[in-house]
Amino acid sequence: MERKVIVNNLKTLVFSVLFLFFATAEALAQTRPMFIGGPPGMAQWRAVQMQRRQSRTLLYQQALEELRQNPKAADLPDCSGAPPGKACIPAAAPALDTSGTAGKKRALLIGNNDYPLPIPQLETPIHDIRKIADLLKTRFGYEVQALTNAGKADIAAALKQMAREVGKNDSVLVMYAGHGYLMEDSNMGFWIPIDASVKTAANWISNTDITRFLQAIPARQVILISDSCFSGTLTKEQQIKSGASLSRDEILKRRSVLVMSSGGDEPVSDEGKDGHSIFAWSLIHALSRVEGGTVGYNLYRQVHDQVRTEYPQEPNYGAVLSAGHSEGGDYLLEASTVRQ
Repeated sequence: MERKVIVNNLKTLVFSVLFLFFATAEALAQTRPMFIGGPPGMAQWRAVQMQRRQSRTLLYQQALEELRQNPKAADLPDCSGAPPGKACIPAAAPALDTSGTAGKKRALLIGNNDYPLPIPQLETPIHDIRKIADLLKTRFGYEVQALTNAGKADIAAALKQMAREVGKNDSVLVMYAGHGYLMEDSNMGFWIPIDASVKTAANWISNTDITRFLQAIPARQVILISDSCFSGTLTKEQQIKSGASLSRDEILKRRSVLVMSSGGDEPVSDEGKDGHSIFAWSLIHALSRVEGGTVGYNLYRQVHDQVRTEYPQEPNYGAVLSAGHSEGGDYLLEASTVRQ
């Protein structure tokens, strides 16, 4: 009996030491390093990226092993076969006609700060989405739903509701600000909701499911803005390098499904200016400068260039072809008076 107690105590001690190690490593990786001579150069930034990537791989190693054994461990079921009340994804929206009119504007903004240890907390996402929500409502006339410290079921329910309520001529903007992760061996990205665990991926949200939600939203105009580490994987289907050459009316005849990410296949900075991440701060300023209207690519270029002057991370912009994006389409962002 005494030997069994000693063994159990040793196990508890080892677990506590490992827990403290992972939590400390991740917290240190989140801390913005003090670079001599000002903002980090590319070599320094890459060193920080490597440190953060390694610390997160250690932190999430149990969940990652689960995903290696079962790549669909985080995936949600289709609503057609899901039990009542269970988080699920609606069927893909039917193909749209070419009526080309503008409808309502709907936005869903998700900001997660208060992660449970050992996942480190974030400082800016809730502040970021509240400011952006205010701009979308007052300058652009969006109906806005904001979720703070949202778990997987909360996010899934809000996206499911969006898919069921919007019309084909509506414009939809979804923004996520929180932790993310990329499995390098499978190149699969994930959002890390507030109820995620380092021991299992069950409450993670995969890029596959994010794309399925975008497929399910029947609106003609859809954009996802993701301010999280490794979110550039969402833009990989077709990265966009130039603005749309079509007229507003021609764009509205197409289904446009775009993603703007705060970075590429890399950790991104949670620090920035005025209590916002550098990406959100740049987005806020770009939105504040829109006069009349613009397209998503032009907004992205302003955000990209501003971020790059402050920090060596690389925002991306791309089309989600698997969600029904039509060639030549882009997202129209118009001030309230334009559509009235």
